[in-house]
Amino acid sequence: MTEKSNIYTRAVRSVVVVLALFAAGCAELGYGGGADATFTAVEEGGSKVWKGGGTVDLKGRTRPLTLKVVNTLGADHGFSIDSMKVSEVIKAGEERTITVPLENIDPMVSEHRVYCQLHPKHVPATLVTTR
Repeated sequence: MTEKSNIYTRAVRSVVVVLALFAAGCAELGYGGGADATFTAVEEGGSKVWKGGGTVDLKGRTRPLTLKVVNTLGADHGFSIDSMKVSEVIKAGEERTITVPLENIDPMVSEHRVYCQLHPKHVPATLVTTR
């Protein structure tokens, strides 16, 4: 029984290692459900703000850009990035994933303005892309 038990234990460990490596590879390639950038609508100092952004490297990229957008406020807010052909309305309390095809991203722009098209006075954010 001990020999069969050892073989079983090694087989289980091998499967666990393979699954862990597969999961790590998927995360590296962007298939793990993670977003490239996250934006959250919040209120700071009496102003409504799209908070978030960061820098995304597009060099050699073959998959679409994935943006996680969260509206924590009590009203609907716009989420627009003209240089990426994005224009959405995010409902109050909604969390949404927006996928941007690479061909929609203007290659001449490296600083993409993220703003609320419904409320022009809201403070915009910036998403930076590099190539």
